[in-house]
Amino acid sequence: MATCIVHRRKRQFLAYWAMFSTSIPQTGSWSFSGGEPVRLLVSIFCALVFCLCLTGGAWGDSVAIQNASFETTNPLVASCAGPETCLFNFGPIPGWSTAGAGSFEPSSSFFSLPLPDGNIVAYTNGGGISQILTGTSLLANSIYTLSVDVGRRFDVIAANYSISLLDGANVFCTTSGSNGSFAAGTFVDITLTCATGSSVPSGFLGITMGGDGRQIDFDNVRLDVVPTSTPEPSVLVLMLTGLGIVGLLFARSRRNHNLQVASS
Repeated sequence: MATCIVHRRKRQFLAYWAMFSTSIPQTGSWSFSGGEPVRLLVSIFCALVFCLCLTGGAWGDSVAIQNASFETTNPLVASCAGPETCLFNFGPIPGWSTAGAGSFEPSSSFFSLPLPDGNIVAYTNGGGISQILTGTSLLANSIYTLSVDVGRRFDVIAANYSISLLDGANVFCTTSGSNGSFAAGTFVDITLTCATGSSVPSGFLGITMGGDGRQIDFDNVRLDVVPTSTPEPSVLVLMLTGLGIVGLLFARSRRNHNLQVASS
C-alpha cells in the first residue's frame, strides 16, 4: 500500500507542476531581471507542493486488493457456448475465499464484449466471494468507497447481489440490489460508500460479494479511502508560510521591476 501512496502523491505533484508551469507567461511583467525571480518563485512553489504531497494531510489513497480483476485463475476446465472462447471453473479464485463461486471467461453469447477489465470475471451461483485485506485496518474519520462492476448475463432476467465491507468477521456496511434494471449483457459500476467516526472496531478490513442463487458476475474491484479530518497544524503552517514567501518575493520582484523602468 505504501507504494500506491507514493506513486499517487508523485502524480499529484506532477499535476500541480504542469498546471503552474503552463500558467506562467513567457513574456511580459513576469520576465523581469533576467527571469531570476520567476525561477525562484517556481522553485519555491514546487518545494511547497512537494512537501504538501508528502505530508498526506488530506490525500485519498487506493487500498491494495489481490487479484482485483480476477484475471489470475486456476485452470478453466469447463467449456460453455459461444462463437469465441468460453471457459469457466468452479473455483477457487486465487486471492479470494469462495463458496459456490468460480472464474468465468464468457463469450459474446453471455455478455457484450469487451468486459470491464480483462477477459475474466468472477461468478457466484448463490454463494460468496470474499477477501480479508491482511494488515489493513479501518481508519478513524475516513470515508471508504468500494466500487465493483456487477453484470447481468443475456440469459438471466434478474438476480440479486450484495456488496459489503467487513471489519474482521463483522459487516461494517453493505449495499444490495437487483441487476434486473441493468441492460442485458452489460456491467454496471456499483458503489458502496461508508464513513467511520472518531473510533473504529478492531480487525482487518475485508470485502465480500454475493448473490441469491441465480448467477451474478463481478469484475474490477476497487477500494479507496479519504480522510475526513482537517489537515494537521503542521500542514497548515507549511501552506501559510509558503504562500507568504511567494507573496513577498512577488512583491519584491514587482518593486525591482518598477525601479528599473523608472530609471531607464
